[in-house]
Amino acid sequence: MRVVLDVNLLVSARLTPMGEAQAILDQADARYDLLLSGFILQQVERVLNYPRIQSSFPHLTQDAIATYLTRLRTTGNLVIETTRVQVSPDSEDNRILAAAVDGQADYLVTRNLSHFPSTYGQVKIVSPSDFHRLIRQMKGRPRDH
Repeated sequence: MRVVLDVNLLVSARLTPMGEAQAILDQADARYDLLLSGFILQQVERVLNYPRIQSSFPHLTQDAIATYLTRLRTTGNLVIETTRVQVSPDSEDNRILAAAVDGQADYLVTRNLSHFPSTYGQVKIVSPSDFHRLIRQMKGRPRDH
């Protein structure tokens, strides 16, 4: 199973290590292939450097951000974004969906369901709770490549 996690989940996973987003990210490799694009990684870095996030999470140093991005690159599979998608009024969301299309993702997991159709081609767009439930149900089953 191939999956793109939206920037909001990847940021949340770093900021809330005991939260649902981190639990989903922890299952990458074991339960699914994490797909990333250069754009997604840039957005994660940009958001983690927002002044309001930096002031709320003083332990989030530049070294900590670099280490997290390295972990994502090591865990994930980089997708080269070539497809143009125009389904959301938000150009950034279109680029996230384009990465899912180009990576032949089965799922795009996002908290912004209103920004996306429920499916786009073969990509199903689902909430974190729905995806977390899906991967919990897979426990004990062989991983689908």
